[in-house]
Amino acid sequence: MIGIEALIMQVLASIIPATIFNISTLQILSAISNQLSGTLPLYASHQLANLKVLYLGNNSLTGNLPDSISNASKLTSLYLLANNFSGIIPNSFGNLRLLEDLNLGGNNFISEPSSSPELSFITSLTNCTKLRLLAFSDNPITGTLPVSIGNLSASLQYFYAYKCRFRGTIPNEIGNLSSLIKLSLSENDLSGSIPNTIKGLRKLQGIFVYDNKLRGSIPEDLCQLPNLYTLSLHNNELSGPVPSCLRNISSLRYLYLSSNKLTARIPASFGNLKDLLEFNASFNSLHGSLPSEIGNLKVVTLLDLSYNNFSGDIPSSIGDLQYLVELNLEHNDLIGSIPETFQSLVSLEILDLSHNHLSGVIPKPLDELLYLKYFNVSYNNLHGEIPSGGPFGNFTSQSFLPNEALCGATQFGVCPCKINYVGRTKTHKKVVIICVSSVISLIVLLFTSVLLWIRCQKSKRLPVEIDLQPVTEHRRITHQEILEATDGFDENNLLGNGSFGSVYKGVLSDGMVVAIKVFKLQQERALKSFHVECDIIRNVRHRNLIKIITSCSNPDFKALILEYMPNGSLEKWLYSYSYVLDILQRLDIMIDLACALDYLHHEYGLGGSVSRSCDVYSYGIMLMETFTGKKPTDEMFAGHMTLKCWVNESLPSAVIQVLDRNLLRREGENSFADVDCVTSILMLAVDCAAESPEQRINMKDVLATLKKIK
Repeated sequence: MIGIEALIMQVLASIIPATIFNISTLQILSAISNQLSGTLPLYASHQLANLKVLYLGNNSLTGNLPDSISNASKLTSLYLLANNFSGIIPNSFGNLRLLEDLNLGGNNFISEPSSSPELSFITSLTNCTKLRLLAFSDNPITGTLPVSIGNLSASLQYFYAYKCRFRGTIPNEIGNLSSLIKLSLSENDLSGSIPNTIKGLRKLQGIFVYDNKLRGSIPEDLCQLPNLYTLSLHNNELSGPVPSCLRNISSLRYLYLSSNKLTARIPASFGNLKDLLEFNASFNSLHGSLPSEIGNLKVVTLLDLSYNNFSGDIPSSIGDLQYLVELNLEHNDLIGSIPETFQSLVSLEILDLSHNHLSGVIPKPLDELLYLKYFNVSYNNLHGEIPSGGPFGNFTSQSFLPNEALCGATQFGVCPCKINYVGRTKTHKKVVIICVSSVISLIVLLFTSVLLWIRCQKSKRLPVEIDLQPVTEHRRITHQEILEATDGFDENNLLGNGSFGSVYKGVLSDGMVVAIKVFKLQQERALKSFHVECDIIRNVRHRNLIKIITSCSNPDFKALILEYMPNGSLEKWLYSYSYVLDILQRLDIMIDLACALDYLHHEYGLGGSVSRSCDVYSYGIMLMETFTGKKPTDEMFAGHMTLKCWVNESLPSAVIQVLDRNLLRREGENSFADVDCVTSILMLAVDCAAESPEQRINMKDVLATLKKIK
C-alpha cells in the first residue's frame, strides 16, 4: 500500500490491523486512547521506512517491544506510554539516530538481567544525539543510573524516571545535561546526596526528587539555578538548615521541603521570594520564631509549617497574604494570641493552629471569612466566646478541643457564655448608637441624592467630569496624584501599551497599589474609547472583569484607575522562560475570559452583532496562541501561512506538531489525554475564527464547550 502519509485512528477496539504496517509511505501513525490490545508484530517496522511519528499511548497493548522497531530509522517521536508492554527496553533504540521524543512510561518494563546493575538501555541512547524528551517513569525497572547518563544528548530537556525502583546515587555526570528543563527522579530508592554538579543545569525549571532516601544538606548549588520554578525535595532524609540563598531564586514558585530532618530557623530573607505560590516545610525540626518578613509572600496560596518546633508569636504580617488558601501551623510551640489581622485573609479555606500554646480569644471578624471550610484551634489555651456566624455555623466540637475557657453554642461542645447586666447595658448603648448613626447616614444619603439629581440636571446642558467611585467613598484622584503615584509615568512602572492608551503601575498616597490607564488623546477615537469604557464599567459587574476604582478627567488628560492584578498578564505566563502553565491552568484562564465575554454579549448586548462576531474571532485566535505558544506575529507566519492556517492544517492528526511543548513535558505522563483535550480546544478555536461571521459560534456555546472539555 502506498500514498498515505498520515493515519489517525479513533474509537478502535481489538488489535492493530496488520495491513497498516505495509504502508511504505506512512509518516505519522496515531492511535491514541483507543481500546487496542494484542502485541506489536515482530515485523512492525520493516515496511515503515518513512515513519517519523508513532503514537500508541493509552491503550492495552502487551508483550515485548520488537528489536526491529529500530528499522524505522526516520523515527523522531515514539510514544508508547500507558500500555501493558513488558520485558526489557531494547538497546536497539540507540540506532534511532533521529529520535527526539521517547516516552515509555506507565508500562511493565524491567531491567536486563546481568551482572551489572546499571541500566544499559540508557547507555545505548547516548547515540541519539537529537533526543529532547526521555521518559520511562512508572515501570518496575530496578538497577542504578549509569554514569553514561551524562553522555545523553546535549539537547535533552526533559528526563522523567519517577516511580521506578532505582537504587544507588544520582550520578555527578547528570550535571552535563546543560539543556535540561525538568528532572524527575521521585518515588525511587535513591540514596546519597544531591550532587553539587547540578549547578551546571542553568536552564532547569523543575527538580522532582521527592520520596527517596537522599541524605546530606540541601546544597547551596541549587541557588545558582536562575530559572528554577519548582523544587520538590520532600520525603527524604535531608538535614541541616534551609539555605538562605534560596531567596535569590526569583523564579521560584513551588518549594516543598516537608518530611525531612531540617533544622535551624527559616531565614528572614525568605520574604524576598515575592512570587512564591506554595511553601511546605512541615514535619521537620525547624525552630525559632516565624519571621515577620513572611508577610512579604504576597501571592502565596499554601503555607504549611506544621509539625516543627517554632516558638514565639504568630506574625501579624501573615494577615497581608490575601491570596492565602491554606495556613497550617499545627503542632508547634507558638504562643500569644490569634492575630486580628487574620480577618483580612479573604481567600482562606483551611486554618489549622491546633496543638500550640495560644491564648486570648478567637477574633470575632473571622466569621466573615466566607471561604473558610476547615478551622482547628484544638489543644490551646483560648478563652471567650466562639464566633457563630458565617462559616463557624458548620464547625463542630472537633475544632475546639480542649479549650476549657471557651464558651458559645452547644454545637461546639463548650459551655454557654454568661450574660451579665453590664454587658447588656453596653449592648443597649451600641444599639442606640447604631440606630442614631443609621438615621444620620440616611439623612446624608438623601442629601447626597439631591445633590446628584441637581448635578444630573446640569449634565443635560454642561459636560461634567466622570467619577466612577461609589457615592459613599467620594474618592477623586487628581492629575498630580497620578503623576506622583507613577513617578512621573516612569518607564519602570509601564505595564503595557494599547491602541488608545498606556497602563502604568501606581502606588497612591494611602499605599494602595493600582493600575492606571492613561489615554492617548492625540489618537483618533481615544476620547470616545474613554467615555465608552466609563459607560460600560458604570453598569457592568462581573468577577472576571477588572474593577475600575475611579477616573481622572481633565480637558487634556483622561485616565482610569483600575484594580491592580499582581499576577501579571497571560503573555507573561505564556512566554516567560520562568513560568510554565499546564493545560488545566490555561483552560481555566480561557474559560474565565469566555465567561466574561458571554456576560458582556448577553447581559448588555455590547457592540452589536458585528462587534460580538469580532470578539469571537479574536477569542479564537487567542485560544490558538494559548495552547500553541505561538504569537500570530511570529516570524514563521509569513505570506499565506498564518497561525490559523497552521493550526487548521494540523487537525486532527498532527496536533502534537503545533502543541506548546511544555504541555506535553510535565512531570506526569498523561500526555495523550492532554493531546485529546487540546485537539478539541483547537477545533473549537478554528470554529471561532471562521472567515464568515455568520459561521462563527456564539460565546455561550464556546463557554459550554470549554466546560465540557474540562
